[in-house]
Amino acid sequence: MSAASPSGLPSFERPPVTEVVLSLQFDMLSELKNAHIGYLWSRFRDRYPKVQEQPSLEPSFETFGTPPMAQQPSFRFEQFIGVPATRYWFETADDTGLCQVQNDRIIHNWRKREGDYPRYEYVRAELEKDLNTFEEFLVAEDLGSLRFNQIEVSYINTIDLPGTDNPHGAVEQVISTWTRLDGVGRDLEDIAFRARFLMSKDGVPNARLHVSLAPALETTTLNRVVRLDMTYRGKPESNDRSSAMKMLDEGRAAIVVAFADMTTPEMHNHWGRTDVQR
Repeated sequence: MSAASPSGLPSFERPPVTEVVLSLQFDMLSELKNAHIGYLWSRFRDRYPKVQEQPSLEPSFETFGTPPMAQQPSFRFEQFIGVPATRYWFETADDTGLCQVQNDRIIHNWRKREGDYPRYEYVRAELEKDLNTFEEFLVAEDLGSLRFNQIEVSYINTIDLPGTDNPHGAVEQVISTWTRLDGVGRDLEDIAFRARFLMSKDGVPNARLHVSLAPALETTTLNRVVRLDMTYRGKPESNDRSSAMKMLDEGRAAIVVAFADMTTPEMHNHWGRTDVQR
């Protein structure tokens, strides 16, 4: 969805991307304690002058070989021994960059504020900087090494429609798989859907692509928009850093192709699609 996607991927001059999340999950660093975070922030502080504490995220794994279960509310009861782990947010001064760290993952977010989407390659390079700093810190403090067990790529797209103040009722202009039911005699007020695609490599399932679409409000103008979220999650071929980064690239490519396939030629024109359309 970038303005200059490599390797023949679909490309757009004005993609509707409002957030990109690159997440690397790894085996638990049992020696990393909350008390160490001050030392870590001292290394991050030039790039990330702001810090926040957040609740930790639960481990998230894609599993294969059994039918997917419907989403059900879950309840978790825990008995803590000592202080529970915390997730730390390290933020840039302009709030566009966010590095999240807890004892089983590192995440980099790019968030749209004033400027345009800077392309995947930029966000990936920022994650690499975060990783370099984090791994140097782990070595210096003798806290273990990173063994990656899951990667996740997420794109959040906020889509408005030119010429209408109710994109919730005109989803057929956005999503190519949706057809307006004119025969029902009523206007579509809004719509939400979710889809999950099984991804395979050499015939073996190794990831899933999760897609959700829902009505939303633009945060600054409160205009009605359509929010299209796409998340690719899976396990790298190996637990080393190069395998994890390679799978991030594969996930990004899968999302870009799926985004182009699922959205309409009319929206492609609106976003300035520049590659040769298939």
